Amino acid sequence: MIACAASDRPVEQRPAPAREPHPSSSTQPPCRILLVDDDEWTRQLWRDILESYPDMQVVGQAGDGREAVVLAAVHQPDVILMDIALPHIDGIEATHRIRKTCPHTAVIGITGEYAAPTYNAMRTAGAVAFVSKDQVMRIHDTIRLALGFSCDVP
Repeated sequence: MIACAASDRPVEQRPAPAREPHPSSSTQPPCRILLVDDDEWTRQLWRDILESYPDMQVVGQAGDGREAVVLAAVHQPDVILMDIALPHIDGIEATHRIRKTCPHTAVIGITGEYAAPTYNAMRTAGAVAFVSKDQVMRIHDTIRLALGFSCDVP
């Protein structure tokens, strides 16, 4: 189980996406991440935090749900950090669509505040974990837990 970073509620862990080592290396390839938030500053903050870790690689950024669905199909990321409140298509519907076309992609819901109906809708749509925007420094650990890695290993 993964604890919801916003409230430490237990969240069942879904199977991690299959990832193979890069042919030129015996180590695990970087986790490929798509960032989805309508605020460009927030996406840049997430990018700066994640790219400070050698095991993380941001492969794309989307400012709304429609763009997220398209970029997920193009990049086939390992993880999507998905804001829930998005223009055009909200994070719940975008997650639902992405999980149909990218079943091995782990979606992590990002929210400004916890609300049980939203949390449940994101879980039903296919999110594997959640992190609160005020706990942004937990994003790396949440991604590693969602993919089944130990957070103690760099």
